[in-house]
Amino acid sequence: MSLSACAGSAPAPPAPTAAAGFLARYVTHDGRVIRHDQGGDIVSEGQAYAMLLAETAGRPERTRAVWSWTAAHLRRPDGLFAWHATGSGRVEDPQSATDADVLIAYALLRYTGPGADELRSEGRRTAAAVLTNEAVALPGGAPLLVAGPWAASASPPVVNPSYLMPGVFEALGRLTGDDRWTRAAAAAVAAIHELTDGGRRLPTDWAVLSGGRLVAAPAPGGGTAAGYGQDAARLPVWFATACDPGARRIAASWWRDGLSAGDPAGVSPLGLIARSAAAAAAGARPVAGRLRRRAAALAARAPTYYGDAWAALGPALLDGSIDQCRGS
Repeated sequence: MSLSACAGSAPAPPAPTAAAGFLARYVTHDGRVIRHDQGGDIVSEGQAYAMLLAETAGRPERTRAVWSWTAAHLRRPDGLFAWHATGSGRVEDPQSATDADVLIAYALLRYTGPGADELRSEGRRTAAAVLTNEAVALPGGAPLLVAGPWAASASPPVVNPSYLMPGVFEALGRLTGDDRWTRAAAAAVAAIHELTDGGRRLPTDWAVLSGGRLVAAPAPGGGTAAGYGQDAARLPVWFATACDPGARRIAASWWRDGLSAGDPAGVSPLGLIARSAAAAAAGARPVAGRLRRRAAALAARAPTYYGDAWAALGPALLDGSIDQCRGS
C-alpha cells in the first residue's frame, strides 16, 4: 500500500536507499546496531529496525548477521530479548520491550533469503513468546499487548500505545497461522479508538488498562505528564499503513484534529514522518510529500539513531516496501 508517492523537487531518497544509509551508519559487521548519539549502546528496538531495513535494502546477509548477534547476546530463556546492552553486548537491563520483540518476529517471518526456513521457525517461536509473556486478556478473551512482561503483572497493566501495530499483528496472524494475532489487531484498533475518541485526540506515550479500556497515564516511574511524544508519534505511521480501514480512519482524524497544526512533540524526523502518514491517510498527499522530504532533509542535516531509523523505516512502510497487508 503506497501512501506517499508525490511529485516535487528535491525528492526524499527512495526507501531502499534510506535503509542502506541506516545500515552503513549504525550496523557493525557482526550485527550490532550502535546508538552513536546515545553513548554507543544497543537496544533491542534498534536490532529489530535493522533487520527490517536490511530486508528493505535487499541485504539478506545483514538481516542474518543482526539476527545472529541478537539471538546470541540478547535472547532470554523465555524466547524474548533483553532491551538494553552496552556497545560490546553486555546486557544492562534484562527486561524485554514488546515492540522490539514483535518486530523481530515480523522480520524473521517475512525473511526470504538463504536459510529462510530456520529464521521463520525462530519467528514463530518469538511470536508465540510475545503472546505468552507480553499480553493480557481483555473481557471477551482478546489479547492486548502490554509494554513487557513486567507490565503484564503490574496492577493496572501498563501499555505503550505505540507498541500496538495492527497491520503487523495481522501479518503475524497470516504468517504464523495463529488467530490470536488477528484478534490482537482488532483489539489494538478498538483500544486506540477509545483512548483517542476516534482520533479526535492525539495518543499518549503511555497508558494503563483500567476497566477493560486504555486510560492515558504518565511514563512508568514518574516523569513527564501523559502526552504525545516521541513514542506516541509512531502510532500515526502504524495506523496509516494498517490493513484495517478503521485504523486508517483514526490516522486521518489525527491529521484533521491535531497534526495538521504542527508537531506537538517538537520537530523531529519521526514527528514529520508521523504527520506525513496522517496527512496521506486523510488524502492530503501533496502535504504528505512535503513533510516526508522535510523529514529526510532534517535527518541528513542532524543525524541521530532514532531520527535516521524513522527516516528510513517510515518511507519503507508508507511506500509499501514493507507491506503489512501482504505479510511481507
